[in-house]
Amino acid sequence: MNTRPCVPLHALATHLEQQRGVLVRRWIRAVRADPALERIRGLSIAQMFDGVPPILEEVAELLRSGGETVVPPARGDHARAHARARWRLGYRFDDLYRELDLFQRCLRQLAREFFSQGNWDRDVQAAAHQVIENFFSAATHAAIRRFAEEQSAHVGTVNRQRDDTARALERVEERLRMAASAAGLGIFEWHVPTKAGVWENRLMYAITGRPESLGPLSCHAFVRELAHPDDAEMLIRRYLQAMDSRDEFHCQFRIRRLDDGSVRYVEMHGRFRSDAHGAIESFVGTLADVTRRMLAEQSLQEADRKKDAFLATLAHELRNPLAPIRTAAAIIRKQQTVEGDEVHSIIERQCAHLARLIDDLLDVSRIGTGKIRLQRGTMDLRQAIRDAVEINLPKAREHGQAIDLSLPDEPVWVDGDSTRLIQIFSNLLDNALKYSDDGKRVRLAAGVSQQVVQIVVADQGMGIPTSLLASLFEPYVQLAPASSRARSGLGIGLSVVRNLVDMHGGRVSALSEGEGRGSTFVVTLPLAAEAPSAAPGGVEPRPAAGQDGRAVRRILLVDDNHDALDAMAMLLVDHEIRRAADAGEALALVADFPAELAILDIDLPDMSGYELARELRRSPGMERAVFVALSGFGTPEDVARSRAEGFDHHFVKPVDPEELLRFLGDAEPGGAARVLN
Repeated sequence: MNTRPCVPLHALATHLEQQRGVLVRRWIRAVRADPALERIRGLSIAQMFDGVPPILEEVAELLRSGGETVVPPARGDHARAHARARWRLGYRFDDLYRELDLFQRCLRQLAREFFSQGNWDRDVQAAAHQVIENFFSAATHAAIRRFAEEQSAHVGTVNRQRDDTARALERVEERLRMAASAAGLGIFEWHVPTKAGVWENRLMYAITGRPESLGPLSCHAFVRELAHPDDAEMLIRRYLQAMDSRDEFHCQFRIRRLDDGSVRYVEMHGRFRSDAHGAIESFVGTLADVTRRMLAEQSLQEADRKKDAFLATLAHELRNPLAPIRTAAAIIRKQQTVEGDEVHSIIERQCAHLARLIDDLLDVSRIGTGKIRLQRGTMDLRQAIRDAVEINLPKAREHGQAIDLSLPDEPVWVDGDSTRLIQIFSNLLDNALKYSDDGKRVRLAAGVSQQVVQIVVADQGMGIPTSLLASLFEPYVQLAPASSRARSGLGIGLSVVRNLVDMHGGRVSALSEGEGRGSTFVVTLPLAAEAPSAAPGGVEPRPAAGQDGRAVRRILLVDDNHDALDAMAMLLVDHEIRRAADAGEALALVADFPAELAILDIDLPDMSGYELARELRRSPGMERAVFVALSGFGTPEDVARSRAEGFDHHFVKPVDPEELLRFLGDAEPGGAARVLN
């Protein structure tokens, strides 16, 4: 989860650096409490602390690099220096291994605490933990190699200690094997000139399913007999690249176990070793079975995919019945009676509220997985604020509330997505009105200062307890309701606000002096680098559909929801209408009725709206018709597909009747531009 993980990993790195004191205290407590590290307890705090800050800096640098999974050989120098200092203090290898393992655990705990405070995607969390794991794995291997090199040099210069050193190396190797076994690592060596293989521990046989009696496999035999056919070429390519560059080797691939033929995911780390003349002598590496981890990651990805599919289907099923309800409300309003206006207002408000809940629910999911893309452009922020106020005015009037608006006289140019900015301020106003009593006032003011614009939404409502201020922007967090209408909503509107503000490069905060003292939300956004050039003038706006003099249009309506079909036909009663409940009926109708506009439901029983549109365009007289998609699916992918299939517009149910009428009034058959919302 893709460039998106880079931002949270960078934030995690900063958090770990800021929490260095906490990390060190936890680590020292863990080391001193571990009975296996008895000899370490005699060290001073300064001796224990030695090397920790540089190691932490290396971990933070690796996180900021974007979460690369292969640790470059240049990194880990401080871990090697730390290991060398420990051995000079009398450490055993297993002491160092245990100490570094405790340090890694403390880092993981801080990472988990960091992620628990934000709405971070599971893929981001997995990437962070993988970076930490890879670093300590590489650092441990580097420390082992450093120790072996020092011991070898010692043997070369002090011959009288040769036997003792050899025995020490054997003990180190045995401890390494024990540590590797505990970590589930198989250790092996491939001798490059002879192509012979050496498997240092039994885990190599356990991972691969090869009987110990048959002995180890050479490099070529390993690839030929074990590597999955689809991964073998990639494994060979990576191996040869590492041989040429002398870089650290890392590769995840699949093998077929030799005993039962089952497919397992494995991870190989290693490095080429050179002789005194610089020629490659051997490849030393480790092999780990990571099947459980890979399956867990795949399971998380599949769960996310199913969740997105479920939410999209749920939204579609909820929007479908809303469509005829909203259209029927517009028809009632056209009767121009007091009762009709009141009924229309009630239905329109509730439909808009349900539609907003659906959008917020989908937005939380899309933002969390990085699927929202802003359609940015230089715009006057004042208009987005006015539109948000207009959306919330009916609700305010219903409860005798007032919205006091204060905006600068000059345009406030920002680089933003108009729809999303309206959503931000509409959500904040909705919250302010919802948590305020009838008759109260809400203030919305904007001011420009030092290349930023600050927007304040302040209410006289129930206030926010101090204990909730820190978590208020998390999903599903809600205040205890003070009224029945305060109970409405899913508790996700403020989470959407925070994420959308972040995506615009701004910040949002909440202030309150406590319960019963009202609340203030402050949004800060950067100003655009420059104002847009003046738009050409002299063009009069086109009149909306339904005005006097507007030509009657031939319109084809296709929807398998009969209530929606009837309501839409009643709304468009001034035009010449033909209705069809499926694609077959629609194709039969156009033989005698070449429509100027076709409004098609996408989810039809006999064929999709996309297929129907293609068939209708082939019908005589409809080559230049305007095609409108009408669907309960409204993701960016759905809109993009409508564009690709040649639709002129994509309306998401429940469509605003006034917006539909305006579009139909302006639409010109055969027009070159195809604009979609």
